[in-house]
Amino acid sequence: MTGTDFNPCAVIPVYNHGSTAGGVVGALRASGLPVILVDDGSDAATKRILQEIAEHTEGCRLFTLPRNLGKGGAVSRGLEEAFNAGFTHALQADADGQHDLGRAGDFIEQARSSPEALVGGRPVFDSSVPASRLSGRRITTFWVRIETLSRDIPDAMCGFRVYPLKACHRLLAGRSLRRRMEFDIEILVRLYWRRVPMVFLPLAVTYPAGGVSHFRLFRDNLAIGLMHACLFFEMLARAPGILVRRFTRRILGGAERGGNGHGALV
Repeated sequence: MTGTDFNPCAVIPVYNHGSTAGGVVGALRASGLPVILVDDGSDAATKRILQEIAEHTEGCRLFTLPRNLGKGGAVSRGLEEAFNAGFTHALQADADGQHDLGRAGDFIEQARSSPEALVGGRPVFDSSVPASRLSGRRITTFWVRIETLSRDIPDAMCGFRVYPLKACHRLLAGRSLRRRMEFDIEILVRLYWRRVPMVFLPLAVTYPAGGVSHFRLFRDNLAIGLMHACLFFEMLARAPGILVRRFTRRILGGAERGGNGHGALV
């Protein structure tokens, strides 16, 4: 892919984050990225704010879902809209402002140099992170290692990543992924199974006081647990192919490293 073929944008799913969405859009537009806002059935006040943002921000377009589909449903719609609009890559950013948006340029440049790869965030937390979130991440990391038979994905829950849209379009056209908080995890595992290279960059993540979170501890952890169970049993059928691939990479002496292979850490 040449530089002229590389055409990135940002996709922001929004559900009642009217107070922070404007700042996220502004930061990403300052990085030069066109922005696709996906209103995931927000309340009336948030809808008005999003409409104002879209009307007064050059390079920002708004898609409104008729009802709340969940984060995964909103991101899936945003990725498909981006692909259909001719973009090659989409930086997914959450609307709550938890991520260091100043790193957007670094993530995009990594995607430019490794255009076939997914560029994911490897969170660097400060003291604001709830202990329950760290515990949940450790559990998910454990299961993702089993599902991929590797340590190639250091974090599967960070909602700040650059997707190669052609690979995502092929995946989403062939099957329906889970629509809520499980989406971020499932799409990484399934793209990994499809041999999409992955690169992970460190990313500062904070949990601001008074921030709005739609993560429901019991409901979402139960859904994530059920998803891991399904992925585990599907992995058993895929295990021979995954192991052959890992063996081949080892024989080749790491020829796929440096941004062209799975799990490069920068």
